[in-house]
Amino acid sequence: MGPAASADFYRKLVDIAQHAYGAEQDADFPAMHLYNLPLFGFDETGFANPDAVREQLVKAVRILEGAGSDFIVIACNTVHAFYAEMQNAIRVPIVSIIDAVADTVVDKGYKTVGLLSSESTKKYGLYEAALSSRGVRVLGATETDQRIFNTVIHRVMAGQQGAEEIKLLAAIIQRYEYEGAEAAVLGCTELPLAISQKDVGLPLLDSTDILAKAALARAYDQVRVDKTA
Repeated sequence: MGPAASADFYRKLVDIAQHAYGAEQDADFPAMHLYNLPLFGFDETGFANPDAVREQLVKAVRILEGAGSDFIVIACNTVHAFYAEMQNAIRVPIVSIIDAVADTVVDKGYKTVGLLSSESTKKYGLYEAALSSRGVRVLGATETDQRIFNTVIHRVMAGQQGAEEIKLLAAIIQRYEYEGAEAAVLGCTELPLAISQKDVGLPLLDSTDILAKAALARAYDQVRVDKTA
């Protein structure tokens, strides 16, 4: 969610499985159900129609549960505003991208981070709630910053990102660093397609990559349990 971010997520799953878990043959990779949801009422800012989005998300997680999934991951930060509604609709667990990133921030010992996210992720305070409860300070976007994030996200969705988008995001990340950030959270799964660690000096926490690692850790644990059962 959306297609470009989902493709990046799957590519990272394959890469991590190969290099962290030694996957080579097809049978070395965990089985996955991939569901690309063409979400209506959703755009580069986040929720254009929250009620319509919620209804589609609940239906989608039920489809994945019905397909036989042991757990679900959603490669979109913003829709985690409806995490409780989705989780309450099914019995299998949903691995939260927000919690996975927040736990990584704590594990790395960061006390202050800068946040790059969609407008709705900022509005709902998803990272602020998760990180402040863990004792981490979040530096948020100004109105100008947020307009830039919205524009970059839209360009990624359209496959139009390039050097200009790197320049725009890098300037904001640099300001976060001046303000005391020890790392920057790429809290939208489109943003890692626009900028990467080679473009900036401040450590970047890629939410897509972090979710992929959390998903594979759980998947391979499940495989080990199944083999010993």
